[in-house]
Amino acid sequence: MKREFLEGLGVSKEAIDKIMAENGNDIENARASEKAKYEAERTQAQAQVTDLQNQLAQRDTDLAALNDQLVAAQADAGKLTEAQTSLQALQSKYDKAQKDWTAKTAAQAREYAVRAAAAELKFSSGSAKRAFIHDAIADPTVKLDGEALLGYQVFLQNYQANDPGAFAKEKEPEPAPAEPAPTIVLPGKSARPRKTMSLTDMMRAKNENPNFVVDFGK
Repeated sequence: MKREFLEGLGVSKEAIDKIMAENGNDIENARASEKAKYEAERTQAQAQVTDLQNQLAQRDTDLAALNDQLVAAQADAGKLTEAQTSLQALQSKYDKAQKDWTAKTAAQAREYAVRAAAAELKFSSGSAKRAFIHDAIADPTVKLDGEALLGYQVFLQNYQANDPGAFAKEKEPEPAPAEPAPTIVLPGKSARPRKTMSLTDMMRAKNENPNFVVDFGK
């Protein structure tokens, strides 16, 4: 909402100030709510990672126990070799799944961190915000190290320099209205009201005095 729009509706300056202040509070509350949402999603993702790691640890324990049993059962060498081959294939499959999941959750946590940081900024439009988030996620120099988003401030400064129109400009305070110049009246003198002449009077004066200047402002 712009101040000029409210002024065009004839809203008083005091009312406009209150409306703009309330609108600013709403924007800040929405930004805080969005940031809290991303933080909650990130916490949930981290909980999922922890749960998966616990499952993988249990899987490794089970596989180790199975391998011990197979090694102990050497009575049938053919079956033992076949079982060990299957076990190795299963181990490779689980290792790849674990690496893929770790990379996926790390990328997800990084994306949440970028979105949370972007929620603290004021953009000129929704499309500008989406473009900023997309570019920040795609930039390999922006990395997540624990809770710290490394390289983000440098990315932000470069982005602001290259595309300043993507960000909302702060409203500059309006200058106070100039005080009218005081009217100085000298002692003993007073301003005489200007006499207004009709058109007939001016034409008569012109006929009587050819040098008379006709002034329609009189």
